Amino acid sequence: MFRQDGNGKVSRVIRVGTRKSQLARIQTDSVAETLKELYPDIHLEIVAMSTTGDKILDTALSKIGEKSLFTKELENALERNEVDLVVHSLKDLPTTLPPGFTIGAVLKRENPHDAVVLHPSHAGKTLDTLPENSVIGTSSLRRAAQLKKRFPHLDFKDIVSF
Repeated sequence: MFRQDGNGKVSRVIRVGTRKSQLARIQTDSVAETLKELYPDIHLEIVAMSTTGDKILDTALSKIGEKSLFTKELENALERNEVDLVVHSLKDLPTTLPPGFTIGAVLKRENPHDAVVLHPSHAGKTLDTLPENSVIGTSSLRRAAQLKKRFPHLDFKDIVSF
């Protein structure tokens, strides 16, 4: 796909698939900026779409049993040549990619730290110093597993169940 600007210059159009979520758009914009720096003559078209994972708001995603909740629609668009590449959070990718797909690049990671919001009654405490069996809510199985290993005295619950 090509595009002609007002001066008659032709540039290649790269269609970049992404989820519509705010975080996905921030990540995609970062990838787009990097591509434009490396290849100033290309034109990027962002194609944002909703995925199954974006549409399910009332059930813990871990209870659905489906893989590729945040990637399948984008992979389908790639297979149908509706987009030329897709941008994903690495955490959303299944452990095995579909045949013919490959991870083309991984950008330098920004700050990976999560935020912990504590009740005012626990002001000044950390996860280490919270009382035994304090309940920590998260929507991420991966995050709960990592934290449970480090803080076995805490009780981790899925936010959807609150």
